[in-house]
Amino acid sequence: MEAVVVLFNRDLRIHDHPALSEACAVARHVVPLFVFDPAIGARHRRDFLHASLHDLRSSLRALGGDLVVRHGDPVAHAVRTAEEAGATAIWASEDVSPLARRRERRLAEECRAHRLEFR
Repeated sequence: MEAVVVLFNRDLRIHDHPALSEACAVARHVVPLFVFDPAIGARHRRDFLHASLHDLRSSLRALGGDLVVRHGDPVAHAVRTAEEAGATAIWASEDVSPLARRRERRLAEECRAHRLEFR
């Protein structure tokens, strides 16, 4: 597999991250992506996310990678990032929150519409 976008959600670690580990094992190019979803509105949550994303980006850079960060609709940005990177798949770790479940169903549909694999 040439390229894969790994969409980070609540699981902001690189050690033993299921989607990231699998993508790195099978793809030549992995694009880690996090999208600030406007539906996440709590101030304390955003502050925590900023700190966690800083740590994630530092960890990825230490390994020779980086983190793409976008703001807006996670589904639209994931598909757009995949198209820009020439990726054939978008992978994400499982998130069981109600918002994440709705987002993952939408993402699966968009992936099918754009001929992208979704895991």
